[in-house]
Amino acid sequence: MSVNEIHPYNFPSSAANEFERKGHPGKFLQSLTCASGTTTFTGSNFGVGGLIVPSGATGTAYFSKGGSIPLSALSGSQRIFEISLSSITVDSGTVYALIRNPLSK
Repeated sequence: MSVNEIHPYNFPSSAANEFERKGHPGKFLQSLTCASGTTTFTGSNFGVGGLIVPSGATGTAYFSKGGSIPLSALSGSQRIFEISLSSITVDSGTVYALIRNPLSK
């Protein structure tokens, strides 16, 4: 079975590396480091669906369909929160936003 039978996309066989030819495995493709200020998840930052909030981080995470949650409610849990975000404001600390892989379910 070829990768093009698994995924609904046609990957070019001439692509430079296996990730471009076969696709990226895993649930997340990229991480964004968010510190001190507001980061919006539009344009090249679009697709954030995960968040890691280390201990001591403060600020607010804004959901893509409305509403928000204080980062202090999520901090220090040592886990990935799978939530769809439109933006995040970090008052202190560093937070890691994870961009989802559109091929993963």
